[in-house]
Amino acid sequence: MNIQHKVELHAHLSGCLRRSTLLEFLNEKDDSFLNDSSLEGCFRIFAKINSINLTSDKLKRIVQEVLEDFEKDGVTYLELRTTPKKGEDFNQMGYVRIVDNEISQYKGKMQVKLIICLDRAKGPDIAMQTRLFMMRNKFSNIVGVDLCGNPILGNFNDYWNELTIFREMGYKITIHAGETVDNIKENDDILSFKPERLGHFLYHTEGIIELGIMIEVCFSSNIQGTGMLPTDHPVQKFIKNQIPISICTDDTLLFRTTVTQEIQLIQKTFSLSNDIIEKIKQDSYSYRFV
Repeated sequence: MNIQHKVELHAHLSGCLRRSTLLEFLNEKDDSFLNDSSLEGCFRIFAKINSINLTSDKLKRIVQEVLEDFEKDGVTYLELRTTPKKGEDFNQMGYVRIVDNEISQYKGKMQVKLIICLDRAKGPDIAMQTRLFMMRNKFSNIVGVDLCGNPILGNFNDYWNELTIFREMGYKITIHAGETVDNIKENDDILSFKPERLGHFLYHTEGIIELGIMIEVCFSSNIQGTGMLPTDHPVQKFIKNQIPISICTDDTLLFRTTVTQEIQLIQKTFSLSNDIIEKIKQDSYSYRFV
């Protein structure tokens, strides 16, 4: 791999659609509702995004535009993640099929893979339904499963069995962890599951140091979502302790960012050398789910 190339391992499809496309689909001109990037504000924005009367054609357009935008930013390998949902003319399985097909048909040079999200707020029964249709159907680009959603809802241990079965099916696992102070109590259980990667892990525990688990750092998302000072972010501590990290956007729409901007922001904030940035890029590629 040419380490000058960019890798994106943590990007949510719904959070990365184009602002102009969102306003068009909502039939609105005022985008001020996008200004609240606090954690609570983000979930209000996602509720608004999910209110779109989504059709197959709209979903295909969203996927293609998101892929084009990441490649335009210089990303050469992308793992896009999304939660199956119903639309006007498709069910959850149809949703996954459309996204998977659009990735296969993408004409760009960027390599793209898909991560299926389990919403921790919806309960393990929905996770089981997702697992069953993934067992019964063949998809070309799915490489992993993510447990995500509103961190104040649900409990990690409720999903342990389903995540174990997904792993036995050959999928790698990433888990949103340590997004809020209250989530710290889940950290030991999550680490004992030993997922391949962790999303955010902002409020972290020392147990990760010896496990070789990568942290998907979403810097702007964390800073804007919590209001913490950039220099208080633990990314420098991760690097010092030789914990592998990947620099990610999370949601380009919500946080008005790109992979390039995230790399530049972290490098400037912590005065990181070009060698360290290049190592982060290489680690990101090494921890991809392919």
